[in-house]
Amino acid sequence: MSILATNRHHTIVREITDGDMRRILRLVDTAWRVFLRPSPLEFKVKQKQWPGLLAEDRVGLRGFMVIEPHPPHLAFLAAAGLRDTWHIRPYLDLLLPRIEETARNLTPSVSKLAYVGNATWLIDELWPRGFKTNAWIVTLERSGRALPPVAPAPASLRPVTANDLPSIEMLDSLTFDEVWHGAIGDLADALANDNSFVLADLDGHIVGYEWCELYGRRAHLARLAVHPGYQGRGIGAQLLHRAITDALNQDVKRISLNTQESNDRSLALYQRFGFAVTNRRMPLLQKDLG
Repeated sequence: MSILATNRHHTIVREITDGDMRRILRLVDTAWRVFLRPSPLEFKVKQKQWPGLLAEDRVGLRGFMVIEPHPPHLAFLAAAGLRDTWHIRPYLDLLLPRIEETARNLTPSVSKLAYVGNATWLIDELWPRGFKTNAWIVTLERSGRALPPVAPAPASLRPVTANDLPSIEMLDSLTFDEVWHGAIGDLADALANDNSFVLADLDGHIVGYEWCELYGRRAHLARLAVHPGYQGRGIGAQLLHRAITDALNQDVKRISLNTQESNDRSLALYQRFGFAVTNRRMPLLQKDLG
């Protein structure tokens, strides 16, 4: 166990170990100021690979903070939470500088820390601590069983295989800003689950893919990507048509997705296929760690 700091209130800050997860998950279930970027089940599994710190005193766990490295130089604030009797400002004063130091000491070193979510209690206190709004993310939804409009079919579509993952990861790096790059581990998880995970092939080249998570009567379009050199040919519409069709075939009645509020081109495509903008929006915050 590595103790990083002790303050005058006898609060110890140290690295999270496997033995701490039961207490952390209990706090996640009971405290009201909790933020989890992944699901609780995914967090329980992946926390073993992600750096994290906790604060504890004589009573027990006071709070925790975990980051998700996003190579080469970015990390996300993946999880945060604190005891109901602890104020947010001393919590951040104690843990945030040390989690930033942890990020800078990773190999390779992290130069930017990002947060995306709608935990107002956390957002309001990150802004004064050097985080700046990079973008606003909006949620769109499509309800009902209506078929999607007819789409062009310029490419051949087929399910993704494990051998395709490196090519898809490379496509991500060409298509999206660094903060949205898909890690190959996340793509492998998508392949392992019962999702709609389909790529577009044109003249022997992987030019796009869609990944739609299916669960019960709901679905979430986690990814729709088209290679920049092949955009404007209807491949995105073709992949979106496939994602919606796969979801409807699984008796899904509501499909959601997220996109940047400023991305007019994507918004127009989604709205043409029956998605409507909801009132749910959240900021993407970033801090330069220097």
